[in-house]
Amino acid sequence: MPTTNMRATLMRHWQIMQILPRHPASVTSKSIHERIADAGYQVTRRTIERDLQGLIEAGFPVVSDTSQEPYLWSWDARTPTLTLPTPSVSDALLLAMVKDYIGPMLPPQMFDALRPYLDRAVQVLDSAKSHNTLAGWRDKVHAVLPTQALIAPAVDPQVHREVSDALMLETQLEITYDSMTGKKGQTMTVHPHAMIHRGQMTYLIGTCWDYADMRHLALHRIKKATNTLNPMIRQADFNLPAYLAQGHGDFGDGKMRDLDICISGGLAEYLAECRLTADQVLTKVAEPEGWFRLQARLPDTPQLRWWLLSQGDQVKGV
Repeated sequence: MPTTNMRATLMRHWQIMQILPRHPASVTSKSIHERIADAGYQVTRRTIERDLQGLIEAGFPVVSDTSQEPYLWSWDARTPTLTLPTPSVSDALLLAMVKDYIGPMLPPQMFDALRPYLDRAVQVLDSAKSHNTLAGWRDKVHAVLPTQALIAPAVDPQVHREVSDALMLETQLEITYDSMTGKKGQTMTVHPHAMIHRGQMTYLIGTCWDYADMRHLALHRIKKATNTLNPMIRQADFNLPAYLAQGHGDFGDGKMRDLDICISGGLAEYLAECRLTADQVLTKVAEPEGWFRLQARLPDTPQLRWWLLSQGDQVKGV
């Protein structure tokens, strides 16, 4: 009969096998160790590396890339998919919604590892629609952007993978970049700090070479990317939520604007429901009849100016 320690080891090995992506995707032992720790296993990274080596010695088709530090681990590309447990309908719905809406924001290697579970979840929902109303929920809800629909530009999968790896490992990138208005094929050293998805576009936020100013680099304009594995230079005061709150996500420069304009009654009613800021003030004015004065302090960004211009004759005093 297996001992408690033997059962724990077997369960840890099973967790590791589920974490490993299929080649050419790969994952470091550090990343595996972190995810194993999140699952409640209190072991050292060296133990994880011994577990991985033990799986290879036991005949499992685990691939170890020792050509660089840290070592990279994966399943052999020809390995059959592990048998997956069948999720409940509610769990399947959650996983399917993750695939639909959160998938693009996950690191590619994580999404690759999750893909069999996500695909299985969709299969469960499809087969349950005839007898479970919850299974059809995904067909009845959808997120719609309040802008003209655009088709997302194609991003090189290998570029996406290299950029995501460097962002996760906090290492430097060497990229070849085609600027929209400037030089094509420019080679740059980038210190990646964040990645944002803005509508159909994905941007890498980081500093270049030894400069401290943040740049937004469109992922689809990165023609080649290599994770150097050299530690990046992090700007100590960078904080993504604060950076976005200052309007940088809408291409602002961090400056604020005290907006004081007159707006039509229809636009005022809309902004009373969907506020520009939490502390905006709407005051009815005598002239023009039915109009309101709008006062708000918010980041001064091109997005704000585009929005004001799009309101046409519903706005005065811009």
